[in-house]
Amino acid sequence: MTIKKTLVMFLILMTSAIGRSANGTIADLPAQLRDSLLRDAACNDAPDADTARARLLESQVDIQEIHGSPGGLIASPQGSCACAGSTCSTYVYRKDGQSYRLGFKGEFTSLHPMKIYKRGMPSLTAKLQINETLAETTVYDWSGQNYEASLCATVTQGRNQRLPSIARHECGKAH
Repeated sequence: MTIKKTLVMFLILMTSAIGRSANGTIADLPAQLRDSLLRDAACNDAPDADTARARLLESQVDIQEIHGSPGGLIASPQGSCACAGSTCSTYVYRKDGQSYRLGFKGEFTSLHPMKIYKRGMPSLTAKLQINETLAETTVYDWSGQNYEASLCATVTQGRNQRLPSIARHECGKAH
């Protein structure tokens, strides 16, 4: 099997979400999670932070649970200050007792838990859609303390191609 076919199969098999998803507004979240998300949100950097924060509080948010030890969740607010096109600020939180600690954040089109576990936590797969035919895909593995990029690839889907072209590259260096 060629490397491209192997990577395609790997990406397809590993993008299955593990946790359940929930939708609602940020205002509907439990107090500890709501406060953590409001503290960490990109809207805090807006020129009129109070207004942006009030809008963020009423924004829809997609929550995905991350099962494992210590466990956590992925929060993806949907709103004007959190999203640009199909790319949204996404936050990964670890459970720390009754509170939530920010593990990492990024700008993604999607971020989901995978079925592969490393050191007690599932790996995460992220997609950043650059344009109609070009996307960056990254797999994040749990190091025991935080998530770190372990596999990075540029995926190009031509209009007349059955299978996408996948170019693996060193993480942090897109091609």
